[in-house]
Amino acid sequence: MRIFIIYASLMLACTTQNSYASEHNCINISSDLALIQTLTESGQYRNLAEQSKNLTFDYQTTSSYPEYLAFARKKIDTENPKATLKCPIETGVTIALKKSKNDLVIADLVAPFELKATNSKQAILLIHGLTDSPYLFHDLAAFYHANGMTVRTLLLPGHGTAPEALTQVDYKAWQLATQYAIDRTLQDFEQVYLGGFSTGGALVLDNLISSSQNLAKVKGVILWSPASRAKSTIAWAAQYVDWLPFVDYTHKGADVDFAKYESFPLNAGAQVHDLMNDLTDSLNKIEAIPDIPLLTFSSEVDSTIETQATIDLLNVWHNSKNRSTKQQDTLFYFGEEASLANLPTSVNRILPTCNKQDFCTSILNVAHTAMTSAPFNPHYGWQGNYRNCETAFGSEHYQTCKTTNKATLGETTSENLKQYPSLQRLTFNPNFEQMTTAITGFLAKTQ
Repeated sequence: MRIFIIYASLMLACTTQNSYASEHNCINISSDLALIQTLTESGQYRNLAEQSKNLTFDYQTTSSYPEYLAFARKKIDTENPKATLKCPIETGVTIALKKSKNDLVIADLVAPFELKATNSKQAILLIHGLTDSPYLFHDLAAFYHANGMTVRTLLLPGHGTAPEALTQVDYKAWQLATQYAIDRTLQDFEQVYLGGFSTGGALVLDNLISSSQNLAKVKGVILWSPASRAKSTIAWAAQYVDWLPFVDYTHKGADVDFAKYESFPLNAGAQVHDLMNDLTDSLNKIEAIPDIPLLTFSSEVDSTIETQATIDLLNVWHNSKNRSTKQQDTLFYFGEEASLANLPTSVNRILPTCNKQDFCTSILNVAHTAMTSAPFNPHYGWQGNYRNCETAFGSEHYQTCKTTNKATLGETTSENLKQYPSLQRLTFNPNFEQMTTAITGFLAKTQ
């Protein structure tokens, strides 16, 4: 009788636990503070799935892009512990891919994709940033596709699964994947645009200045907050990361944001540091910068990337000799023009102003994380279901950040956090429409 009672109790506990889990999806897990605490302690979403098979792809082959996409999706399905969690978030991309909102799971939203345009000879390849996923480009991809372009995205090695995957990755793997995606796209289309956010931007430029290919097909490069130099130096991490076997993360979160890791592996910072150093060295040594125009989006207030280093990078590119396209170089800048004193006057400048009063009054400044998503984004937008409160994580301000009806949004600078300790890091671009107008103009001038 006692055995039966114990068995019945265990079955009831399991049933309750399964019922509890079944109630959660990618939307409500980000606001369940009790669950967030539990997941932080267990590391359930920080670690790779137990059935992980460490699938690999030979980026040096001539495999088609659909073959690459199939590999990436299989890798996400087997390694991401949240892959099958329901995620009823409809975007322009999911609609274009004809996916039913009610059937969507997290794997559908973080996987790389291709949106094919009818009879299109023109394509854009978009590469996400560190700890991100291709979901970062869902709004922009829908915009490009609506304007008649085929859109491709790349999933960088170590991403789209769990933060643990970034504890061992090497930036050369990112370079190899980037080379494959660019070479394959140049092979498949007559006109190509390349776009990159943060680390993705650094990878695009790094590839172009080291490429042995004929780059005549590349009509332009579009960069969002390109990784040039870290705001806070992490040079020591690159040197000592291998000597700290028990310190794998600079921050451990619950990782309830399905589209981006919340935990930050120490190795990830070290690798992007090495990548930025490589890019800087190459730019200083190269004799001829590729004759390709740049459209760059950058914020004066950026707690991830040193904005002035980005300005310096643009100077090197713009001032290179024998460039016939330099008159098309453009900077879309969230900041004061006075801070652009070192930028040549020959670089076109766009300084947007926020005129959407429903959310502009709540925004202090445009954060690094805000560049590519629209205010209407169902996950990261003004009324989105996710709030980035990681700076307040573990403090008494975290709950306020997650639950308040009067959120203050902006970049997580020390000044902002001192005045607004419950600050929510901005995850959407308040000037998204102005940005797409600038992109339209850039495309018209460079095709």
